[in-house]
Amino acid sequence: MKKVTVYLSENTYDVLNNLSSKRKESMSLIARKILEKGLTEEAAKDGIDAVTDAVRRAMRDILKPTEDRLAKLAAKAAVAAATAMYLNTQCIADLGKNNALELYQIARTKAVAYLREKDEEA
Repeated sequence: MKKVTVYLSENTYDVLNNLSSKRKESMSLIARKILEKGLTEEAAKDGIDAVTDAVRRAMRDILKPTEDRLAKLAAKAAVAAATAMYLNTQCIADLGKNNALELYQIARTKAVAYLREKDEEA
């Protein structure tokens, strides 16, 4: 064993002294037990932090390709939807309808309302 000298506040010393009297153990034994317990808990917390960081890094590495793929699919879907929207508006205008932009605005309003509806399956 190694010897360590520690200065305690009056309050901490009194609590330690009371514990020593109640347990009928030396103050140094009680202090040693408390210190060992505290150090063990701190070491465990550090270990948990290291494991948590490792798990987070591993999950990020695993999920990143999926996130990238979903982002690419969403971008492709947005381009396809915008292309279809403009082609539909052009087709309406080519059919001789003078209110193609008005029809587009009505359709867009209905689409937004549709997207805001709650899904009945959920």
